[in-house]
Amino acid sequence: MARGWSQGFKKGNPVFQMHALSNAANEAGHQGFVDACGLEIRAIRVLRLIDDQPGITFAEIVKAAGLERSHVSRMIQQLVREGFVERRNSEHDARRFELYTLEHGREARRKADALSERGLEVLFAPLEDAQVQSFLETLNILADWVDSDRFDELTREALSGAVSAQD
Repeated sequence: MARGWSQGFKKGNPVFQMHALSNAANEAGHQGFVDACGLEIRAIRVLRLIDDQPGITFAEIVKAAGLERSHVSRMIQQLVREGFVERRNSEHDARRFELYTLEHGREARRKADALSERGLEVLFAPLEDAQVQSFLETLNILADWVDSDRFDELTREALSGAVSAQD
């Protein structure tokens, strides 16, 4: 990402800021993950889901990763083709397939986890330990809130009210 992006960042709303910061941090580390693991960061996210939940299905990955179905499908095809994971038919439903990490995938995951740790150290370098802890706690609180029915309800009400006010 080109230098100077943070100037516009400081003028944005917090949702835009979280998105821009995430994109900038991911872009900064992208090539390192490709070089070390042979996978882009989003494919590593999918690999981690499979490794953490042996037997996970395509639909479960789409939901957990928050990525488009077509993108997840392409990543799974790549992971299978390149020997990171294997695809097996479910013992309970032959129409359904489950995914399992192979040794090549576990090794890539170990490398990715080490890179992620180093990347987080760099990202959080200007912060005190207490600030990092507070930031992570705040992220968890917001994640639980955004994942709640009440958040959905209030968001619908707020947005429908804003549209009604413009009419």
